[in-house]
Amino acid sequence: MKPIPFENQILRSRFLRSTRSFLEESGFLEMDTPCFKPVVGMEPYLDPFLVSSPDGREKGYLITSPEYSLKQSLANGLERIYEITHTFRSGEEGSPYHSAEFLMLELYVKGWNDKDLRDFSKEYFKRLGSDFSELQVADFLTGDSSYEEISVDDIVKTHTKRGLSRKELIETIFDHRLTSAKEDELVTWQYEDLFFLVFLNLVEPKLGDKIVFLYDYPPECAALAKIVDGKAKRFEIYWSGLELANAFWELTDSKEQRSRFIEEQTLREGLGKEIFPIDEDFLFSLESGKFPDSSGISLGLDRIFMRLVGGEGLKSFSPYYG
Repeated sequence: MKPIPFENQILRSRFLRSTRSFLEESGFLEMDTPCFKPVVGMEPYLDPFLVSSPDGREKGYLITSPEYSLKQSLANGLERIYEITHTFRSGEEGSPYHSAEFLMLELYVKGWNDKDLRDFSKEYFKRLGSDFSELQVADFLTGDSSYEEISVDDIVKTHTKRGLSRKELIETIFDHRLTSAKEDELVTWQYEDLFFLVFLNLVEPKLGDKIVFLYDYPPECAALAKIVDGKAKRFEIYWSGLELANAFWELTDSKEQRSRFIEEQTLREGLGKEIFPIDEDFLFSLESGKFPDSSGISLGLDRIFMRLVGGEGLKSFSPYYG
């Protein structure tokens, strides 16, 4: 693996300093949580790295996200926290925009909803434009017209002329011949599989060059977000069609969260993947009643830096690529 060019190393250092300065000026406290844990996230489509001592007596997983650890810190009474940390995901090869190891910024704020967090995220990108005024992208980042907020329902209807019901998704899949599966097979698919087949093929490639905030996902795609008026209160950020961030107005109902964890265990089993135990420490932080109404976001810093300096792949911009 070749080292990243000298000039990019300097820019990358400035980029991290700019990010930390923005957060600290906004009242955030930097956290430091473990990268090696006995229990990892439950996401059905993410695979962590298993590591062990030479004699096999100690083993655990490299984190795919610091999410659970940070949420426990929030439950302990902290109100604005962030961490910039190395995260690891297996099976991320084969794309110039993926790497097994990457740098993530994750932050949580007590008392904010998802709209508050979208506004704050926009200010972060504008700050980058200001701090890197010598770069070609600076005017783009500081201009209001470079940002767009649109609901998932609206953008799917724009590009498919149909809504998000299971029936409509299956009709869209057939119309555009997105799979060779027959109708009797499709009706047995998980809703998320139907949704992402449509989204990744018919929506994501048409997001354009702006920084786009997609919000209000179908409830079946809620993950760790609360559901309000039938909408999962989460959003994702794209820049020129590349996903940069995933955010939730956080679910605080411990019974609902346990139910979702069990559903994800069942889905992992159906996919033939390892079944991870539920993180009882995290659930305890919800059950204690001390976990506040809050929002959180994870941002892929390697991808943001790549877009900032005008790159088209991570190879020359991330020291972890390979």
